[in-house]
Amino acid sequence: MTFSTYADLNQKMIEHFQSGEFQQALELIEQEGRNFPSNRMMVDYWRMCAAARVDNRARLTEVADNFHKEGLWFGEMMWRMTPSFKTLQGDAEFERLVTESQKIQSQESPLDTPMVLKHAPKDGSKKPPLLIALHGNQSNAEWTLPFWKPAVDENFALAVPQSTQAMFKGAFIWDDLEASFEQVKTGFESLKQEMDFDSKRVTLAGHSMGGLVAIQMALTGELPVCGLIANGPALPFEDTPDELDKALVSAKERGLRAYFIMGDKDVDIEPDAIRAFVEKMKSAGVPCELEIVPGATHDYDPNYDAALVHALKFVNS
Repeated sequence: MTFSTYADLNQKMIEHFQSGEFQQALELIEQEGRNFPSNRMMVDYWRMCAAARVDNRARLTEVADNFHKEGLWFGEMMWRMTPSFKTLQGDAEFERLVTESQKIQSQESPLDTPMVLKHAPKDGSKKPPLLIALHGNQSNAEWTLPFWKPAVDENFALAVPQSTQAMFKGAFIWDDLEASFEQVKTGFESLKQEMDFDSKRVTLAGHSMGGLVAIQMALTGELPVCGLIANGPALPFEDTPDELDKALVSAKERGLRAYFIMGDKDVDIEPDAIRAFVEKMKSAGVPCELEIVPGATHDYDPNYDAALVHALKFVNS
């Protein structure tokens, strides 16, 4: 079996794990993983998970030692929260691997530590509107910047926070929602002291999982924003429709405006679910629009630039 994309291989690995076919999963990732060097860390993660499931601790250790030798690491959250590693917690050899990852991580460059990229508006105006933009999972502030940089040319101040939840070298996640909300709120308070912007014209935006965080915070009012922009987002409240209904009532009362963007070639999202979410927001009286960008995938595409400009004008109108 051959795979044309890593996404296809990843999906097959998920299917094997869901079916409890761990030996097949290990054999598959060992055979096919080498064909996707740009996804090396996720391939190694699958290798270790599958090895742990079949109690092949020697292979797990070998994989980890190899990427450690190359200066690569996994964040402690991955070592501690991964279900496949549950029975290994406290094991001396496993703890050695965790400690080694932490040691390498502590020596990293600013790209691999919590930060906020900040950009003043192009015209240098005082009290400009502010766009706070959140990266997706397995990404970072620098990688997501192209999605949001056009805001600077539209005379917005721009702040791009990086999650403190490290997945692996260069990749951060927002999976702990409560921690994510707290980080964004704390960061916003710091921005008030560090940047000159109009606090009544703040828009919260996000891509992928960052979109989920942005949507939930904007709808519930956890952050005082007038606008919401989500590009290719995961969606919140899927298991708590009553909470969504309450949040929509609150959002309407606060005058929130929202704009959703998705590429018509984006296979990492659920387009029908996003369409339904947008319609639900409209039905609740929250001004909301959806723009579909032809040819665009989940990754940055220059065609997203115009969509962002449309979104900024809509939510700030």
